[in-house]
Amino acid sequence: MSEEVNNILNKALINADLNSMQNDVKQSNVPQDWRAKLDIGADGGYFISTPRNANELPDAVELFKDFDLDPKDWVVVSVRKSRWQRYDGEWLEAARVNVKPANQQGPSDIDYDNLVKEISEYEPRKAQPISGPLYAIYAIGDTQYGKDAGGGTEETVKRVLRGLDEAVARHEELLASGRRIGTVVLPQLGDCIEGSTSQNGKVIGRSDLGVTQQVRIGRRLLMAWVKAFAPLCEELIIPVVPGNHDEPHRIMMTDPIDSWQIEVVAAVQDACEMNPAFSHVKFCYPPSDHATLAINLGGTVLGLAHGHQARDMGKWISGQATGRTPVGSADVLMTGHFHHFRADQIGPRLWIQVPAMDGGSAWFRDKSGLESPTGIVSLVVGDGHDPRRDLAVLAGEQRVP
Repeated sequence: MSEEVNNILNKALINADLNSMQNDVKQSNVPQDWRAKLDIGADGGYFISTPRNANELPDAVELFKDFDLDPKDWVVVSVRKSRWQRYDGEWLEAARVNVKPANQQGPSDIDYDNLVKEISEYEPRKAQPISGPLYAIYAIGDTQYGKDAGGGTEETVKRVLRGLDEAVARHEELLASGRRIGTVVLPQLGDCIEGSTSQNGKVIGRSDLGVTQQVRIGRRLLMAWVKAFAPLCEELIIPVVPGNHDEPHRIMMTDPIDSWQIEVVAAVQDACEMNPAFSHVKFCYPPSDHATLAINLGGTVLGLAHGHQARDMGKWISGQATGRTPVGSADVLMTGHFHHFRADQIGPRLWIQVPAMDGGSAWFRDKSGLESPTGIVSLVVGDGHDPRRDLAVLAGEQRVP
């Protein structure tokens, strides 16, 4: 047989095999998101197993064989499964397995009890409450407890407690300067925890606490802020909006207020309602099916959004104003999400982007070469007071590359 004929036959066989493979995939009705795949780097990742018949899917470690992964090198972080019907009516299953390096720090390695002890032993400065028509705002964003960057959760906790000290000191400065501040506002702008949903779950591989531990740290730290500021004012307001890292899941669409950030604040509210000393602490939540909030502070409307709603927040707030949504009426808009400080004047409206208090992002640093300082934003509003007059960024620290 000639070489030319051999080549023709080989090509025909190859094409037949390819067509057969394509037909198999088509006939199996494998959902696009559940086709076998491996996406793992040095810091972890995930794989999607090859489909098996329903109820025949082995455990996650056994599925390592699909991609020749060594169980000595990798540990399972979480597992999700999917089931669908094949063209002939048979049910198939596949699993998405998130993994991280076996030698990487995990929830069991961090001294969680010591973190809780440190928060519990925090003692705020003592001061007398002052009455008056002004509102002092101390906004903290993107703490992302559980994120292992920049010293991990342990350093983030210390950073937030130092920030609390600076916020109380700033409040005393404002009072000493003659500002008649009767109300303190502590906006919670979302992404209080690292969570398990961002980047298709890949963040789990770089977490030093489990999700429920992250939430408990968030609760205790917010309570520390309440204890510090409650004695200093006639009224303490804690408004909250959900972020993207604090979504509990992304399996299906749910109400945006189904959020770990909302849960953190709600748990602190429950605790405050059990103690008459906190009867002047008020909590504000977005209504169902909303991820933004607007509250009136002595004639100044404060609008809150996490910031993941749009890349161009100036254009976004213009659309909200056109649609006459509550947040569209904001005199001061506060957002987080983008992890760096920014203050813009959008016509008569002041937009403030609050920096993050987490440990930074190696991914962003490698991509851009940049790191942004931490910070808590402080300002005073109400009774005709220009919100730019006392605008300050507290607890600013340069993140170490």
